[in-house]
Amino acid sequence: MFCAIVVLFHRHHHHHHPITQLAPGGHLGRLCIWTKSAFDKLDQIYGTADTTSAVKKGFKLPRNVMTNSDLARLINSDELQSIVNPPKAPTGNRRVLKKNPLKNFGALVKLNPHAKAAKRTALLAEVW
Repeated sequence: MFCAIVVLFHRHHHHHHPITQLAPGGHLGRLCIWTKSAFDKLDQIYGTADTTSAVKKGFKLPRNVMTNSDLARLINSDELQSIVNPPKAPTGNRRVLKKNPLKNFGALVKLNPHAKAAKRTALLAEVW
């Protein structure tokens, strides 16, 4: 059995690509090696969280929406759990299947109570 491992290295210059293509994780298995000068150049092009960009006019990186990213701890905290409504118990009410009164005689009798007497007289008329 023959197994080959192909390793491809691409050298991209940061001036020619937007930040979405430079970010690792765009494709599964991508490995990006960054140098300190590349990070400094990215800070100059896109700015930092505190300063605006030196190259792009008026561009500032978006700030984080959440200061605490431990969402599970936030949801399970006593402060939130005291405000949140308790979980609802299942009601058990299922949707009733609609029966066809033309095929189901019981459904026809519910809609038309005289249908039972009419069927009885029709059967008695056939027998005699």
